[in-house]
Amino acid sequence: MQPELDRLLALVRRELGAQEALVVEGDEEPAAVGPGPRAHEIRCRMPDGRSVVARFEVEPLDREALRRRLEMLTGTFDALFQPPAPEGGPGVTAVTGRPPVASALQEELQALSNRAAAINAVVIDANSPVVWGAAYPQGLSMLFPGSADEPEGSLPTKGPENDTPVAMASQAAIDILRGLSDVAAVRKGKRVRYVHRGGDTPFVAHSFAGIYLLFVVYDAAFDELRAERAIIDSLPRVERLVMALPPFDPSPVAGSRAMARPRRR
Repeated sequence: MQPELDRLLALVRRELGAQEALVVEGDEEPAAVGPGPRAHEIRCRMPDGRSVVARFEVEPLDREALRRRLEMLTGTFDALFQPPAPEGGPGVTAVTGRPPVASALQEELQALSNRAAAINAVVIDANSPVVWGAAYPQGLSMLFPGSADEPEGSLPTKGPENDTPVAMASQAAIDILRGLSDVAAVRKGKRVRYVHRGGDTPFVAHSFAGIYLLFVVYDAAFDELRAERAIIDSLPRVERLVMALPPFDPSPVAGSRAMARPRRR
């Protein structure tokens, strides 16, 4: 697991602009980097009792934002910090108090939606009907389990929430995107940016990681520059979280088939 841990610490240094990133046991104090080490560090407690520490050369200004970013980064590496499995046999998991990757992805998409002044932010792929994540997933079909408090291996059923304005606009945008010829180019690895300005559901979409599409959707005229900036800022974090999701093979639905997750290189 050391290569994965090294990758996490490198991500923490790069994404937070930290001078140093390390893992400490319990309440152990890392060696100081200048005066007042507590003021110069951000900590994230992990399920096994250890802490991931980001150390800065000077005291960071926005500690709360950096702490949330650190929690999001470490959340994609939870397997490195799991406590011993509890008694009770297969299928029993410890309550860690930390959100799963799907929840971390939803939080990032909600932040993106807010920054873009959109009504929703959604991730789909070009090879399957699965919705891998959404800021406000209620009512969307073929959701990845855990994106809307759905039991593992199940799919949301038709219900009143499907008829909410956000769900209807989001689903309409998904249907438009899936019908575009540009989606075929995504399947071939081409990067795609698409802006849909007409109709009742304008949206902006960007492809990433070869087969995925991230889009923000609106219910009225929107600031395209603001949407672009928000997507570009969020895209690296969304990509890391999506790639950390486990594979999903839903029950067959009307001849459609969920994608097989490509192996990480």
